[in-house]
Amino acid sequence: MPDLKKLQIVARFELLEALRSRLFIIVVSMYSAGAAIGSYVFLRTMAAAETAVRHELAQQSGIDPSALPPNLVREKLLPGVLGVVDPALKEALLSMPLLTIFYGMMVLNFVALLVLVVSTGTMAADLSSGAARYALFRCDRLTWALGKLAGQGLLLAAGLSVGALAAGLVGLGVDDAFEQKTWIWLLRTSVPAWLYGSAYLGLFCGISLISRSPLVARALALFAWIGMGITHSLVTSDFVNQKVPLRNLGYIFPGAYKESLSSHDWNTSLPAAAALLAFGAVCFAAGHALFSRRDA
Repeated sequence: MPDLKKLQIVARFELLEALRSRLFIIVVSMYSAGAAIGSYVFLRTMAAAETAVRHELAQQSGIDPSALPPNLVREKLLPGVLGVVDPALKEALLSMPLLTIFYGMMVLNFVALLVLVVSTGTMAADLSSGAARYALFRCDRLTWALGKLAGQGLLLAAGLSVGALAAGLVGLGVDDAFEQKTWIWLLRTSVPAWLYGSAYLGLFCGISLISRSPLVARALALFAWIGMGITHSLVTSDFVNQKVPLRNLGYIFPGAYKESLSSHDWNTSLPAAAALLAFGAVCFAAGHALFSRRDA
């Protein structure tokens, strides 16, 4: 069993060291800039689209555009933004500010890359430099590895929070209809992103544990990420399933739970969250099992 007090010390040290690193500052700055620019373009585009849709509906119904219910306009807009979505999910999205729908979609698509760049090399760097040996004189391997993982999990939460803040500030400055509840919704959309990112954090940190080089760890993680994406697309494609029924294998990949995480129905989102955390835990445990059998 890990020593919880020492685990906390390792996690705190990992978080503070990472927050001071150039890599984290550069990557999170780029991520926040991307979130801000993306939010600005999205809001401007949606404002123009909403005006066009409002006038079109007003002409069809013969009433003043300002008298149209906001939800009616948004319901017409959503298919253009999201494509075809589950009816239950569509109802949930109608209750959310448009900015948070965009940010939620954006962060789910980029969080794995954020984890890969920022977190993958952390354990491999300590192992290659010999710094891990000094830490392992004071705590066991499981405590050290779990502490590093916890620190990176907190770092991921910090990075997502900065991105949400950037998107919110742009919305506050650009969107005349910005509501204060948007801040709460941005926080809520960051939670599914953190859960989704945690699956990859467990995988990439597991790879880092068995690598002696940060560069090798990132290369292996990149191949694993791309390979999982391709494999998931293949086993869930109609073309493949017409020949061999493999669709159910798709549920072993994190990508299968993206849409479920966004659901406001706990019966849908909680099992998805549990599956993602389990995926990360299994991958990390596999990496630690190999790490525990070799010299630090």
